Amino acid sequence: MTQQNLRINNPSVTLYAFHLRTDMATGMVADATHLWEKLAQLSNYFSIPELQQLPEKLICYQNGNYHPDGELGQRTNYLELIQYKPAELRFSPVTQDELTLSGSAYPLRLHDTYAADFTVCYQNQAVDVNQLHRLNPEGCLMPSHIQASIGQTLLLYAEPLKLKNALAAKMFADECVKALLQVAKPPFLSNQGILFGSPIFEYEAIPKFDAPPHPNELTHILVWLRKHQQTLELAGKANRWLINLFNCRNKILFAYHQAYQSNDSARQIYNALDNKSQQMHQLPKAQEKRLEVLETVLNNTSDDTFAYAQHLRNLDDHRTTIQTNTTNYAKWLEYIREISLPTDDLTFLDDFHNKTSQHHQQQIAIYFDYLKPGHQLFEQLTTTILGLVHIGEQKQQMIRARKFEFLITFIGAAVGTGAISATVIPEPPNLVELVSQFFDIAQLPLFETPQWLNNFALPENLLKVMFHIIIGGMTALVFTPLISFISRLFTPK
Repeated sequence: MTQQNLRINNPSVTLYAFHLRTDMATGMVADATHLWEKLAQLSNYFSIPELQQLPEKLICYQNGNYHPDGELGQRTNYLELIQYKPAELRFSPVTQDELTLSGSAYPLRLHDTYAADFTVCYQNQAVDVNQLHRLNPEGCLMPSHIQASIGQTLLLYAEPLKLKNALAAKMFADECVKALLQVAKPPFLSNQGILFGSPIFEYEAIPKFDAPPHPNELTHILVWLRKHQQTLELAGKANRWLINLFNCRNKILFAYHQAYQSNDSARQIYNALDNKSQQMHQLPKAQEKRLEVLETVLNNTSDDTFAYAQHLRNLDDHRTTIQTNTTNYAKWLEYIREISLPTDDLTFLDDFHNKTSQHHQQQIAIYFDYLKPGHQLFEQLTTTILGLVHIGEQKQQMIRARKFEFLITFIGAAVGTGAISATVIPEPPNLVELVSQFFDIAQLPLFETPQWLNNFALPENLLKVMFHIIIGGMTALVFTPLISFISRLFTPK
């Protein structure tokens, strides 16, 4: 089977894209308008002038500028951002090489997320499969170009002119994907089923990273080949549920990607605990230096403890997001199931709910089990450092108190002894004469009486005071250590 001999009727490609509008932590995100700007730029690829005016049609724009207050006072669980009927921007037909392109853009807000249903098609026309790339010129509908923050899904719908059996349908779908993407080999066929009586094939291209890739790096394509007359009618009824279903799917993948990042960051902090533990065993003996090191470790540990707690909180938020969207996914799937046909096989939708989503929740639980003890270690380390710092400060205060006590004792002893000296020796010898006599008695050249000393003269009273101060100081130097020792000996501990 080759593309050259394959033809299809009514081919269409629908882009379901989802971009975060508000974040619980930061409020309105900085690039909330990204999705509408990207859709407007698609006019350059499809020559659809109406697309350039898309933002002007939205209630969240005013005079050409983003005006989110225009959405206030309205229910946001499913808010149509074009509020006149129809709530979509329909494009005027564009003729390209005997093919007429038409389509529409259906912008929405789903709680905290902007969503777009953008469709281009060759309505009521038969085309060769190898012409499908014209519905995705230069890969303009791919994740690498749209870069919707929560991800996207491409739905290729076609009516094969010849389709014999299931194997032929699978091969036909492969050729459609290769033509749409202009690649020699289609992405991985992850699942297949039957929806509203027609076979549907799910393709995924996941970058080869150790970590879960960001949703806007994931290629997710559904190829729906019509075999049943009711398929198109039921698809129209279920479109709202499909949009919500894909939104939940992408939110689950987005939350899991964020959870992995939080876990990775928390593990790096956790591993750094070893270095801090080693520092605790290698503290300097000098008290002041010891306190400096402890305070540095405490400051770093405080920052790490806060960041670690944030990552744990984020993990819990991501787990809640996955649980909530898993529940909602099941709800929208049940609505689809209610109008499905007896021959339908919705396993391809069930598997994401029963396997992928459950796996992500279990993995986050494992992250928690690993990281929770680390939070306790941080608290213990902080408590230990605070205790050591407190003890060190107490010791320093005691040392300062003893020095002050010694100083007071010394001053007291010196003053007291000086007073006694003044009483016992009312007429002390002249200090200058004593020093001069010392130099004369020495009779050494190096110790000759200095000339300035012979001419030195001080008031008599001042000389007396200096004599008694010297006597008091010398006596205090001898007895102050003894007095301090006896005082500490008899002081209650």
